[in-house]
Amino acid sequence: MTGRQWNEESQRWEEAGSGPATLSSPPPPRPDFAPPPTSWPEPELSGPAAPPAGRNRRYALVLAGAAVVGAAVAATVVLAGRDGGAGPDREPTRAASAAASATPSPGASASASASVSASGSASGSARGALPSGYREVTDASGFTLAVPDGWRRSESEDGVFYKSADKASLVQVFTVTEADATPLASLRAASEALATSHRGYEEVSLAETAAPEGASDEVTDDAAELVYAYDSDELDARRKVIDFSFTARDGTQYAVLVAGPDDEWPVQRDRLATALSRFGVV
Repeated sequence: MTGRQWNEESQRWEEAGSGPATLSSPPPPRPDFAPPPTSWPEPELSGPAAPPAGRNRRYALVLAGAAVVGAAVAATVVLAGRDGGAGPDREPTRAASAAASATPSPGASASASASVSASGSASGSARGALPSGYREVTDASGFTLAVPDGWRRSESEDGVFYKSADKASLVQVFTVTEADATPLASLRAASEALATSHRGYEEVSLAETAAPEGASDEVTDDAAELVYAYDSDELDARRKVIDFSFTARDGTQYAVLVAGPDDEWPVQRDRLATALSRFGVV
């Protein structure tokens, strides 16, 4: 017999004649191919899986928390603006009290330097001449103001500054952006923040007030003043600040802040009154 034959004992195919072979039942057919794999059902395709029960609520709470944090950050940014920059001794912020309205320094001589502001308000002569040593500026940020001669302008995310040569005194102007915040509420929030960031902080006074006597028509009676003092690391001396917040006729809330050495008070109030006498929105 020739060819291949199935060896039942060894359970394999062998060449005929290769050795004794015990034949029994016919050998099983030699497999020529593997059986086809079992088919699996196609997965169902759909949109993203629904979150587990309760997850949507958790996400909503997380988003709500993020919104609160965002609001807190926004408020902090505004308060930082009142503080004039980073660090423990930032440029001071709003100030002024319900005390007597600010008036120009007695005996100040008239100055011919008063001019018509770009906002189109009345002329300097019609509004009264500026005290000696002041000039009216039309600032690139969109307002007019009276500042002492020789003070240099600078600008940051906290507003516009006009500073004396020794940087001990300044005038700061910025807008208040808290939603629906009244001048008094914004100053109260500022005072609370300053108490935690300024060494020796003292709130001297905080109250609603009206536009100071002699202020321009742009300054409405929707106003408040905060007066405070603190120990300035930069000056190595105590500093006193008057922060005046008000709503302008166009609805924008402004803050005009005047700071200087504590022992120069009430020069700060005189400077505020003079600054506001030329305040206008360009």
